Amino acid sequence: MKRVLEGINGFVLLAMYGITILTVVFRVILRIPASWSEELAQYSFIFLGFIGAAAVMEDEGHIRITVLVDRLSGKVQKALRVLGRILMLLFLVPFTIGAWGNVKLNWTVEIPTVAWMKIGYMYLVLFLSGLAMIFYLLRNSFRDLRGGKV
Repeated sequence: MKRVLEGINGFVLLAMYGITILTVVFRVILRIPASWSEELAQYSFIFLGFIGAAAVMEDEGHIRITVLVDRLSGKVQKALRVLGRILMLLFLVPFTIGAWGNVKLNWTVEIPTVAWMKIGYMYLVLFLSGLAMIFYLLRNSFRDLRGGKV
């Protein structure tokens, strides 16, 4: 699943790059304001962040400071990892449930400058990335508790 997420993120990054180039072309060369392109670039940036966070969650590659944790015993490190994942779940579960509520509420609400882009699409990305992060947190916790490699 991580490769799929990374592939989607690569596509979104290319789209954001293209949209940003279009913004510059419209504004500087053609002297036509293109507010739609700026809005799409902003949404694609949000998509990049959340999809990327879900992809990195699989191998727990997020940035962290481990100066103190590295000095602790293996059992204490494992307990802290599980505790940290529980704390993340306490945030991610309401986040994901809220994102789903917003998907249903905003599915047909159009972005003012881009009629085909619905606000519900953004919340769908947040919902799906939340599900992926919850899945990875639970899977890594179970692996840790069973004694397997994360």
